[in-house]
Amino acid sequence: MHTIVVFDGECGLCNGFVAWLLPHDRDGAFRIAGSAGEVGRAVLDVAGLDHDLAGSTIVVWDGRRALMRTDALVAIARGLPWPWRAAAVMRIVPRPWRDSAYRAMARRRARQHADDPACGVPPAHLRELWRTRLATLEDVAVRAT
Repeated sequence: MHTIVVFDGECGLCNGFVAWLLPHDRDGAFRIAGSAGEVGRAVLDVAGLDHDLAGSTIVVWDGRRALMRTDALVAIARGLPWPWRAAAVMRIVPRPWRDSAYRAMARRRARQHADDPACGVPPAHLRELWRTRLATLEDVAVRAT
């Protein structure tokens, strides 16, 4: 069963992270969902999270719990092969410090305008991989039971 990563599809930084994640997730452990889409909203609903949260916070949901901010990044690192798995060592830094840095970056990230046709569009060389890794409502339902 795959873990679902909910991200802000209108954020250049978030899209860049997902574009990095997909080719590094060689085992296909993660599925992705934009926070403004039907699947992303369904994940947030089932996880009991406010829809506005994912506009500035990455969320990782495994069907049991939702992890946010740097806890989500640690979970992603743990799900990747070496050497990327080593990034999970960030967990030794106290969460308030980690999340403070995360929030500072989230406040300063470059956002594309919602009417920009490039918003949420994967890079051309990743389009097929991106499509195969999109989470579905069925993925949400299976994890929610």
